[in-house]
Amino acid sequence: MDITENIELTHHALLAEHFRRMHLNVSDYTFTNVYLFRNISRYSIRTKFCGTFISAYNAKGQNYIMPLASPADCSKETLTEFLDGDNFFFPIPEEWLPYFASDTFSASYNASESDYIYLTSSMASFSGKQFTRHRNHLNQFFGAYRAAGRPLGEETLPDAMTVLQIWQNESRLPAAKTDFAVCTEALQNFSALALWGTIYYIEAKPAGFVIGEPLNSDMFCLHFAKGSRQYHGIYQFMFNDTAKKLEADYKYLNLEEDMGDKNLKKTKLSYGPQQILKKYRIGLRAGI
Repeated sequence: MDITENIELTHHALLAEHFRRMHLNVSDYTFTNVYLFRNISRYSIRTKFCGTFISAYNAKGQNYIMPLASPADCSKETLTEFLDGDNFFFPIPEEWLPYFASDTFSASYNASESDYIYLTSSMASFSGKQFTRHRNHLNQFFGAYRAAGRPLGEETLPDAMTVLQIWQNESRLPAAKTDFAVCTEALQNFSALALWGTIYYIEAKPAGFVIGEPLNSDMFCLHFAKGSRQYHGIYQFMFNDTAKKLEADYKYLNLEEDMGDKNLKKTKLSYGPQQILKKYRIGLRAGI
């Protein structure tokens, strides 16, 4: 038996329940990421005699397998049934490494695929030397603008689309080189994906927005943050305000990967991550 299904919105409840039970801090294990990148990463649900999993492909065309349950209860023999020597399990959190016997499996990771994890309280306070520059930008923002936030929803989504288009135009890159299309689909399916977000207005004009969702009971994942460059300090403002809104419910914020972008890496490091969460690849050792 080998059944393959393309990812559809109708799979939301099924996959969300799997991810909830796994209770991981890894940003990849959200239905939003799987659905929005279903075409780019060629995500599909596969069921074989040894179990159900997600099959996907990275930018190099390499096939990888996302487990839909902890490997804790799987035998070494069962785990090897998923692999053919060329593919690999990914993304595997560090706490799962002991379940993959070192005489059969090899483990590696790429730093650009790691998630950036922050204390929500630190992002909400911007206190300490680490945040000196960000506090300065935030104070300059408050000195220049009066911003008002509204929850993202049916009435405000058109304004968010306006912000996204402004952001895309200011990027000076073709839309195919940014996440414009993916973010557009997130806005179009905001309710169906059960997302949370805030849109910010300056002088009644839409200026920025953030979109995210809970990863688990302790961590919230921010998928998108888009703002117009004409408002200096708007990103510091949005991150700080979002953290204040979430601080009572979530200890950590996950701002996902830097994807090998040096500028994005520099920006994410500047906010003083509590942890850079490695995501491992687990493959069969040669000769197995």
